[in-house]
Amino acid sequence: MRYLKLTGVALLMAAGLSACGKGGDAEGGSVQVEQSEIISALNNELHTAERSCIPMPVRFAEPVTKGYAKATEPNGAQLSALVKVGLIKAVAADDGKIEFEPTDAGRDAYTGLAEPAGPGFCSGGLEVEKIIEDKTDEERSDFRRHTVRFTYKIVEPATWQADADIQSNYPEFAKLIAGEGKAEFAAVIESRGQGWRVESLSDIK
Repeated sequence: MRYLKLTGVALLMAAGLSACGKGGDAEGGSVQVEQSEIISALNNELHTAERSCIPMPVRFAEPVTKGYAKATEPNGAQLSALVKVGLIKAVAADDGKIEFEPTDAGRDAYTGLAEPAGPGFCSGGLEVEKIIEDKTDEERSDFRRHTVRFTYKIVEPATWQADADIQSNYPEFAKLIAGEGKAEFAAVIESRGQGWRVESLSDIK
């Protein structure tokens, strides 16, 4: 009888532990669930954010002085770097000025929402390299919220991203390149049963 009673207690304890480990209504745990779906949602957000892009410092067809390389507004050093790597070229404009237009390579790379002058030149795209942590913040039958930390990789990078002048004149871009496979992003993701959605995405300082 004693053995049977102890066994019954053990089974009850095991059942309790099992219930605690499930995500039904628990909060604050750390679990790995549907990793492929989470990675897909994160990749979609990274593609939309277009973080591997650099801005064109002046709008195309906007005249600037021939001495643009020394200018601070627009950023002449950035313009010179873009000319150097063959993304833009200078053409004659009215009143002895010049304006810029994209080269064929520039047109291929020109996309996105980079500021200040509109779309920028993008070097490949970011994707998740590895999930570092998948923490459950809230878990119910009809709603889930996780905080995910992950490293990233650059898919199909452009050769110009390694240029020294590009990196020195676009320091945030250089930081992104240097952080590949090492630096982390943190994302808050949510699901209401119809797949995952990225609520927020930020760098980890």
